Amino acid sequence: MPAVVAGILSSLCAAALLWWWFAFRRLLPLERSARALRAEIADLNSFAAEVLDLGDVIHRPGHSLEEAAGRALGAIHRRRPELTLAAFARRPDGSASLLAHRGGPWARLELKSFRFDRGLLSRAVASGSSSWSLGDGVSGEDDALVRALAQQGYSAATAGGWSDELGAGVVLAVRSGPEEEGDTLEPRLRLAASALRSAASFAAGLTELTANREKLQGGLSVAMEELTQAHERLIRKSKEIKTLHDVAGALSTRASQAPSTLAAIVTIVAKALEADLVAFLILDEGTGELVTQPGAFGLEGEELLYRLALSDETSSSVRVFKTRRLFVTEDAQNDPQVNAHYAKMWKVHSLMVVPLVLEDRCIGVMRVGSRRKRAFNDEQITLVSVIAEEAAIIVEAAILNRRLAKTAEQLATLNRMKDEFVSTVSHEFKTPLTTISGFLTVMLEGDTGPLNAQQMKFLNIAKAASKRLSGLVSDLLDLSRLEGGARMQPAPLDLGKLVAESVENHQPAAAEAGKTLSVAVPAALPKALGDERWLHLVLDNLVSNAIKFTHPGGRVRVNMQDKGEFVMVSVSDDGIGIPPEDREKVFERFYRAGNRAEVNAPGTGLGLAIAREVVDKHGGKIWLESELGKGTTFHFVVPAAGREQEAGA
Repeated sequence: MPAVVAGILSSLCAAALLWWWFAFRRLLPLERSARALRAEIADLNSFAAEVLDLGDVIHRPGHSLEEAAGRALGAIHRRRPELTLAAFARRPDGSASLLAHRGGPWARLELKSFRFDRGLLSRAVASGSSSWSLGDGVSGEDDALVRALAQQGYSAATAGGWSDELGAGVVLAVRSGPEEEGDTLEPRLRLAASALRSAASFAAGLTELTANREKLQGGLSVAMEELTQAHERLIRKSKEIKTLHDVAGALSTRASQAPSTLAAIVTIVAKALEADLVAFLILDEGTGELVTQPGAFGLEGEELLYRLALSDETSSSVRVFKTRRLFVTEDAQNDPQVNAHYAKMWKVHSLMVVPLVLEDRCIGVMRVGSRRKRAFNDEQITLVSVIAEEAAIIVEAAILNRRLAKTAEQLATLNRMKDEFVSTVSHEFKTPLTTISGFLTVMLEGDTGPLNAQQMKFLNIAKAASKRLSGLVSDLLDLSRLEGGARMQPAPLDLGKLVAESVENHQPAAAEAGKTLSVAVPAALPKALGDERWLHLVLDNLVSNAIKFTHPGGRVRVNMQDKGEFVMVSVSDDGIGIPPEDREKVFERFYRAGNRAEVNAPGTGLGLAIAREVVDKHGGKIWLESELGKGTTFHFVVPAAGREQEAGA
């Protein structure tokens, strides 16, 4: 029995010893760690309460970031007095601004050289929180902050950083010795950085809210006043717009009647501005006077005949006309720049005179007067200036219309006289030319007696000259008829047959000059719609020209083509060609190419002008292609006859 009890007691002692061994070796260290962790958590809570206190932000938002930084650094320094601490914020240019510091050499350092775009501060912002060895400050990256701290004897740095759309910053702790085991500095720095970011964001929002509140409160009365002024301006603008609308209506409905248009504008302006006098004074270039135009408002009887000589320098209207500068006065009767006689006669006090300017010249003035003083404001003056610009256009248009009408009448008279002269002279020439040509023919045929060689030569020269003169008379008569309104009598015709006849008629002349004349007419060519007599004249003129401007041995070709709705005729030669500078002028009357002397080509310079007139009257087109020294081709097209027209023919 005693042995059993002893065994039990021994077992209990062993168990007790084992429990105490376990308690001392395992449980107690865990308990100590738990107590230390609870203390650390409590300290972190206390630290967070200190650094996250935003009470100062509410009362002093302008300095809240510096005060939050000082509070965070103070909380850290109380716990770790051996550390050197600093808080930085990033400036817009990337440099560092010192918010607060605890201990260390910060007051002696060149802070402007510390940058957020590289080195230690940049890495702290990018990583959020990290620790670095500063080394000797020479090797490694080019960072002024690292160099400065290393030169002061610091060996390591730990930082917490933040960055958002409002800015960036870093809370930095540096030490001279090695890092302690289990160091809790990094989370505190990270927490301090978060507190500064919150303070910066909260302060920015609070500042913006405060500014908005002050703006809303302080600007309410201003806004109401602006609304009142805007309402008044809107009413004035609506009146001005209506006035401009009425003026535009007067301009559009009476555009061709300047006097009535100006009278309508005068009435509209007088009503809109409540004026007592509105008048246009336009320059009479014949007399050198500014003349009051009909329809002036506020003038009666003889006052409507009001005229101002440009030599009258006492008149404000004359000065405005000469200087082209607006003139406004609030008391015309006592203003030395105004002719007081007329101002008193019309009982006018407020007066504005606006020049009517077109480009670089003045054509008159517009006068607006009121019996009230200070009757016109800046907006009304601008309105009248705009109206004056439009009125100037109407006046100028009326002046130009009068001049154009007078010029057109003179041109019509001259054209009529020219046509009558050409027609009369041509007819008067034709009878004696026929007689002369007839007698020359009789003499050359020997009916008046034998002729010697010299007489025959002179008579042949006279006959050739008579023939050219007869051709000129015929051309003049044809051109006179065309320009006088001669109408074509179009009918379906075989243009190929007409071309063949013209070529056949010119074969003797071509053969006599040693030139080849040929024609190519397609078999299935449609009929053209035209006047046979006039188209025959066009063909004769083109073929005759081609023969005259081709050297002996040259070739002239006439071709035709079906162009669908048109029939085209082309007359080509391999002659002297037309110089480029003459090609635009060859269809003008009496114009002859500058190189015609190369072939000694006679002519009146009317053939191509007649051809163009005839083709134009047919609704066709004529043009040329030429290469100097290689030849020319004239083309013309006339409408093709439709099936119904061919059937009717």
